[in-house]
Amino acid sequence: MRALARAGIAVAAAATLVSMAVIGYSVVMRYFFSHPTPWVDEVVGYLLVAAVMLAAADALFHGEHIAVDVLTERLGTRGRWLVTLGGLLAVAATAALLTFEGFDMVAFSHMVGLRSNGYLATPMWIPQLAVPLGAGLLGVAAIVAFVAAWRDRASAQRDENAPPPDLGV
Repeated sequence: MRALARAGIAVAAAATLVSMAVIGYSVVMRYFFSHPTPWVDEVVGYLLVAAVMLAAADALFHGEHIAVDVLTERLGTRGRWLVTLGGLLAVAATAALLTFEGFDMVAFSHMVGLRSNGYLATPMWIPQLAVPLGAGLLGVAAIVAFVAAWRDRASAQRDENAPPPDLGV
């Protein structure tokens, strides 16, 4: 799973670099050659969605998701462990919903031949595919992190003053 998460972050990084290059191209074309490129916004929007969705699993493994720790920092080790498990279950459930509904969205867009309203008239199933793929990666990452946290329950029960379990699987 770690290799898949790394592949996802690599594709997300490439999408970000391509976005920067395309935006740079657009700026040069608009301001130096007075020739705006109307397709840039559409492409960058698709690449942004792909980058976010494909980077989510790696972010989960590194503990880089946004968290509100005002209450959890006041809990003991066991309480933090339980909150971690609950959070990972919520992430897995949300990812499952996004995966199944995302594949339905892609199938529907492909079936009816849905195209973007933008300059490129892109078949929408292509950029939409990033949603179920990224969500599937995130779901599997959440399950792996849950198993790792569950394994660490013995240490959480032994030492109430220890920091929360390391989820770096």
